[in-house]
Amino acid sequence: MTILSENLRTLRKKLNCTQMTLSEVLEIGFRTYVRYEAGERDAPVSVLVKLAALGKVSLDRLLTTEIHIDDLDTPDQKISKSTIQNAKVIGGGIEEGRLMFKGLLSDHLVTNTQDEQKLLTLFRESNPTNRDKFLQDLEWMFNNTRRSHSTDTQKIPRKLEKAQTAVKLNKLAKNIPKITVRG
Repeated sequence: MTILSENLRTLRKKLNCTQMTLSEVLEIGFRTYVRYEAGERDAPVSVLVKLAALGKVSLDRLLTTEIHIDDLDTPDQKISKSTIQNAKVIGGGIEEGRLMFKGLLSDHLVTNTQDEQKLLTLFRESNPTNRDKFLQDLEWMFNNTRRSHSTDTQKIPRKLEKAQTAVKLNKLAKNIPKITVRG
């Protein structure tokens, strides 16, 4: 069994309903749901989103972390608490620059350089008006800097650019391992 299939079974038990009832709620066939729970068939994203909403867990957590029935007593929250006490990390890492904590719906960004820490500290200390202004200025700088670099390069015909892009995409597609999430 996969993590997802185990999580579906745990979620159904917590909701205290049968496979038949849950399949009706999800508006899918009974046998289809049974195959999802048995790990014999992939569940579409739309069904996974509904299940995550029913169980009040994040989609990331539903797909990647083994959920125990007592974990569902505290639903994931969209807004993080100001202080996280005894938080259990269930995903991400320092290398990725993000962490996901048990009971919290969104990722939390982690800084690992002095410059990022300084920038984040200054941002947090500023008032909401200055934060909005800072973000607008930063977005403007980012967008205009990218444009100015692209205008410095020599213009190439659109047809040639499309052909080059297609070649790059084909090379990338060949390097991507085929992964299927079994549900």
